Amino acid sequence: MEPLVSIIVNCKNGSKYLKKCLTSIKNQKFKDWEIIFFDNNSSDNSYEIFHEIKDERFRYFKSKNNETLYKARNLACNQAKGKYLAFLDTDDWWHEEFLNSRVFFLNEGSYDFFYSNTLCYIEKKNKYKKYKNYQLPSGLIYKDLAIDYFIIISGLIVKKIIFEKENYFNDIYNIIGDYDFVMRISKYSKGHAMNNNLIFYRIHNENFSKLNTETFFNEYNYWYKQQEILNDEYFLENKKYFKKKLLELEINFLLLN
Repeated sequence: MEPLVSIIVNCKNGSKYLKKCLTSIKNQKFKDWEIIFFDNNSSDNSYEIFHEIKDERFRYFKSKNNETLYKARNLACNQAKGKYLAFLDTDDWWHEEFLNSRVFFLNEGSYDFFYSNTLCYIEKKNKYKKYKNYQLPSGLIYKDLAIDYFIIISGLIVKKIIFEKENYFNDIYNIIGDYDFVMRISKYSKGHAMNNNLIFYRIHNENFSKLNTETFFNEYNYWYKQQEILNDEYFLENKKYFKKKLLELEINFLLLN
């Protein structure tokens, strides 16, 4: 019998935090899931850590090549059997009630994707901070996301049929592929927010986007210009918010470099 939820865990030398990530999935009170663990040609002991947990729902795949992040995510998604795809990065983890809190809405089916508020774990200070201090909205949320993008991929759950409709992530991106995808689907798909903090997002010195501020800015700049070329009505109606975000990323890049 096919699982309701396929949990996509992409790994590239993620052994440092991997055990906590996988254990948080294993300990979910909701049990109708599988893990698609996609090892992007790691050279550390990620393989051994993954196989320490004996569970038939843990499915392992390894790439022969070093793939870009969103190509690797797409390859993992192609192996999924579930009706829904959920994502968890190797340095993050879930509260045991995370999936259980979604069960009614997953079975009810009127929403197309799900997202959650988050507790950011600031590793250097050993402190937690709430990600967004306001009530996250549900429904058609494109404008809300344009004003302040509040979705972290480690809390994202999407109907697989929506992924297939959109031809998965655009693998031209290395950082903003999930942003691009969510902005696309939020034009017509209904999202549902969970405002409880049941996801833990780790902030540390090796965060990919933190280490690659230039790539972050360049990708967002490319995305911005593509929306202008496409003459996208949703984008044009909210252009001032995207322009503000572009400026913030440019300033951040210049300050850090």
